[in-house]
Amino acid sequence: MEKRDLDIIFANAVNWRMYMDTTVLVTGATGRIGMYILEALVEADLRYNLNMRIIGLARSPEKAASVFGNTMELPNVNFIYQDVSEPIEADGRIDYIFHTAGPAAPVDFRDIPAETLWAHVAGMHNVLELARLKNVRRVFYTSTVEVYGDCKADGKMDENYMGPVANLSSRACYPEAKRIAETMLVCYKVEYGISFCGCRMSHTLGAGISLTDGRAFAEFIADALAGRDIVLNSDGSAVRPYTYVADAVNAMFIIMDKGEDRFYNVASDDNLISIRDLAALVASLSPSHKTSVIAGEGTKDLPYLPYRLATMDTSAVRSLGWRPRVSIEDTIKWTMESFM
Repeated sequence: MEKRDLDIIFANAVNWRMYMDTTVLVTGATGRIGMYILEALVEADLRYNLNMRIIGLARSPEKAASVFGNTMELPNVNFIYQDVSEPIEADGRIDYIFHTAGPAAPVDFRDIPAETLWAHVAGMHNVLELARLKNVRRVFYTSTVEVYGDCKADGKMDENYMGPVANLSSRACYPEAKRIAETMLVCYKVEYGISFCGCRMSHTLGAGISLTDGRAFAEFIADALAGRDIVLNSDGSAVRPYTYVADAVNAMFIIMDKGEDRFYNVASDDNLISIRDLAALVASLSPSHKTSVIAGEGTKDLPYLPYRLATMDTSAVRSLGWRPRVSIEDTIKWTMESFM
């Protein structure tokens, strides 16, 4: 991880000493969120001498080695290699869990919706059963803005809003699974007293994103890096906030420290931009300077969101002290640089 990104994660006040003499499990450790959380925990342990034990759960030893390198040689860092859809076996006590595992690629919603659904539902069940058996202090869950469904509200969506999801569509595998996963956390708190918190994120960019997962911004970046023209398959008027991954992870640690047992919207409000303007920004940063934005023929069977999202009200997480720091220009620039 870049030192710049660590500085962003550590910029806002977090009580890192809450992790003194604890064991922390990070699921989805090689994903774009999990890798940042694990590396930040390692850095906190070194900075503050926390005597922390850090466990990463990942499916592939090879990918873990490529992502973490020398970090894996640290005596306080261990890995469990398995699918989160299987019961989790971990030795010793566990105090905190950051649950980030689960497919989030739009192409998976289209091509393997059943596997996508069960990865989130079974994964959450296995995490919560582990939390129950280990008497975990708190579980953090990375949810999504998609749980809000088709937003009909005027203005910004706060955390109490809930719109309709077209559940008789295979693409609903993702938002409906995320909704039930949130409900599962509430149920385990009521019945077993397990404290939880989490965030609902909009698009989050940075090192570690996939350029082939079907997201529009990923396709734009892939085209620009290859010197191809960017093809817009819509009118490009939909507006989204784009958050730099280090800003998002900083919010997660603040929520784990100071948040109530609830979910918080996490999005960089200042980074609102239309799909059309985003395409133009990405094209302007093409290394070849040969990328233009051209009109396509429509979305066809592409797995994009079937509706427009309203903007997210982030006043709740800001009341905890979170302030995103990275502009939309730097978010795109640094993400592209991570591939160069």
